[in-house]
Amino acid sequence: MTTASGSLRFWKCLIAVLLSPNLFIRPILAQPQTSPGITVQVYNWASIASPILMAAENEAFRIFHEAGITVSWLNCPVSVQEVEANPICLEPCPPSRFAVRIISEIPKNRAKTSLGVALSENGIYATIYYPRVDAYAKAGVATYSQILGHAVAHEMGHLLLGPAPHARFGIMRGTWTAEDLQSMAMGGFLFTPHQSALIRLAARQRMETALKQHSASRN
Repeated sequence: MTTASGSLRFWKCLIAVLLSPNLFIRPILAQPQTSPGITVQVYNWASIASPILMAAENEAFRIFHEAGITVSWLNCPVSVQEVEANPICLEPCPPSRFAVRIISEIPKNRAKTSLGVALSENGIYATIYYPRVDAYAKAGVATYSQILGHAVAHEMGHLLLGPAPHARFGIMRGTWTAEDLQSMAMGGFLFTPHQSALIRLAARQRMETALKQHSASRN
């Protein structure tokens, strides 16, 4: 749950080698056309079981749906052998697309409560530490998919809200308590109305920027 200036070079190298015929784009629920939309590339480096990952994506979708945002998922490969099947994972992410990797290790300099990190260099890349998801899930309050989905939404919230500090209430809290996990399990651990408004504004601005860049590239 940290916003930091990470190594963009690492992510560029990552995207340069990860492709797969198993890639798919999956919007989960219908949303009015006026709702801003974002796309998230997911790199499952932790080898999470597909049912858990898909349920987590559904959970994160629901959270953003409550905030008025439509999310589509691109599950990118983690095997070099699958390179060049789907070039979309090689392309640089436009402003309306994010990249989230889920890893099975935790950097030594991270706080014990940190579930992930959002890189603030360009507001596109984030990492989730799956061992921390495992630790929270062992409390037996919320499921693995619920915790992972909320962690993804939290880090994406950092990317959309900018370098603002953690909030006192809701999903953008810096440290999650047992009460937060209970709220999570009941579906009530969400962005605040103010955060939702800021996220919608940021998503619309990113969509407009992406469209302008696309139009300019065609001229």
